[in-house]
Amino acid sequence: MKISRWMRQLAAASAFMLGVGLASAAIVVVDFDEIDGIYIDSYSESGYSFTSLETGLGGGHLHPGSGNLWLHSQFGSSPYQIRREDGMNFDLLGFEYLGGVSTFIADTGATFNIPAEVPLTYVELPASFQNVNYVNWYMTTPDPDDIYGEDWGRIDNVVTRVPPVPEPAHAGMLGLGLAALLAARRSRRK
Repeated sequence: MKISRWMRQLAAASAFMLGVGLASAAIVVVDFDEIDGIYIDSYSESGYSFTSLETGLGGGHLHPGSGNLWLHSQFGSSPYQIRREDGMNFDLLGFEYLGGVSTFIADTGATFNIPAEVPLTYVELPASFQNVNYVNWYMTTPDPDDIYGEDWGRIDNVVTRVPPVPEPAHAGMLGLGLAALLAARRSRRK
């Protein structure tokens, strides 16, 4: 009888440990509500940074809108990079988009294209954009020889997910299970 009670307590403790060990993924939405300025180098919100990859004479090239971020394809403009500020990986799930032809390329090589002008729509990215370190956003210049030929794209409400960090709960449960087996074996010997 004592073993039965002890095993129930062990099972309850194991269930608790399993619940503690399974961290859930955190969904983060970057809404650009605080973005301000013109031709800024970068913008940070909710643990993510959006940075201009401009290396020319003009310096930073982010285009803040009214609660959103714009990119244009005019001669001399640059791509933007999306990454977590702590440098850890994340899942880029989707975003609201309005505008012209754009390409999103992750550090893993995953690519997503918006092939034509689109009205405001929610874009859901494929699973290949999960567990990435950064994503670059490019726009295609309609006519590279025309310095006044440009296209614009607007992004807003960027939905990301931070993958759960594996915790040592499984090893702990294995240890508890082995301890239970040893205890049961010992009690049978007595």
